[in-house]
Amino acid sequence: MASVTDLLALKRDGGELSARELYALASGIASGEVPPYQASAFLMAAYIWGLSPGETTALTMAIRDSGRIMDWNPSLSPLADKHSTGGVGDKISIVLAPLAASMGIRVPMISGRSLGHTGGTLDKLQSIPGFRVDLSIDRFRKQVEETGVCMIGQTPELAPADGVLYGLRDATATVTSIPLICASILGKKLAENPDLIVFDVKCGSGAFMKTPEQAGVLARMLVETAVLAGKGASALVTSMNQPTGLSVGNALEVAEAIEVLEGRGPWDTRELTLTLAAEMGELGGLSSPREKAVEMLDSGSALRVFHKMVEAQGGDLDRFNTMGDAPVKVEVRASRSGFWKGPEALSLGEAVRALGGGRYRVDDVVDPLVGWRQEVPCGTPVEAGCLLGVVHGALHRSAEHAAESIENAFQWDAPSDHLVLERIPG
Repeated sequence: MASVTDLLALKRDGGELSARELYALASGIASGEVPPYQASAFLMAAYIWGLSPGETTALTMAIRDSGRIMDWNPSLSPLADKHSTGGVGDKISIVLAPLAASMGIRVPMISGRSLGHTGGTLDKLQSIPGFRVDLSIDRFRKQVEETGVCMIGQTPELAPADGVLYGLRDATATVTSIPLICASILGKKLAENPDLIVFDVKCGSGAFMKTPEQAGVLARMLVETAVLAGKGASALVTSMNQPTGLSVGNALEVAEAIEVLEGRGPWDTRELTLTLAAEMGELGGLSSPREKAVEMLDSGSALRVFHKMVEAQGGDLDRFNTMGDAPVKVEVRASRSGFWKGPEALSLGEAVRALGGGRYRVDDVVDPLVGWRQEVPCGTPVEAGCLLGVVHGALHRSAEHAAESIENAFQWDAPSDHLVLERIPG
């Protein structure tokens, strides 16, 4: 077979790689035989020229097969996972995973870290002192069997090629490629080997897919590829022009997720969680899945599963509840009266990343305490001078700068977006 350099030259010039070539490339990336600079060159060529449907499917399966594929006892069915394409304030997985488990659905979930301006579920969970996301496959399996849910990070054993490519996509500005997104998401999910997968494809300024048309293309690609791989699947295209909920930032978002698990919290965070739980339940054959999800959330059953999951993974919620806020707080008030749509999501996400709540490089350390906490929900009539939100920062200068950036991103006198824009069934 051709050398890696030859494969890169072929793709650089707009050629199409065969399934065999993509398997060899993914295997080399996973083993380290293909160094990061060559993997980065492949990503850039794929971003510029795109990947054909055949290349996308082959790359997805090559990522899946670059490591171990989980095998589960049939008695555990239905096993389900959910994946979001990334947004601002998107803490839905932290609520949804234990909620689905409380409904009788087993949830083995491999999540990611922050990517670009979007937050990462793993960074959020690790704001809980002691919470471990680096569990072995055997422990991952055992916890799913015993607790019903486990949320971990990329492992060296499952889809290791994506473990390399995921970080490089952020560093090489190739995050928004639809085929690369599809292959990355599904390569991991198929290695997990659940029975069904629900996708939350974000659309808008704070998403990688800016238009409903782009989001629809990705959603259909994900569902069709998952179905071809023998999985039950569906997707929702959801709005990301404003943040989800009231909090953006790792510890702040965990606190909000706990509020929702307690039967409180912002309407949109709760509603989207229930909608996705109902999708999981329907694909899993549950009767009246929406009603079941509401019952489990409001009864405290989902919260109890969350506590069990955190304890099983070494987390200490007592310490989390007492660790306090970031050292600097800057209030942001309304400069005028009117209908406040909220901060534009991309600008807000970048402001929180600049505070230290996200990454610019793979090895950046995330500050769990920084972020933005709104006092008023998006889509609310307000009076001039009222408190709209508070920036939580580590330093006065960075917090003041973030407050200015967020205020400049406020949207006024425009209607709120619908939460769910489209549903794509399998």
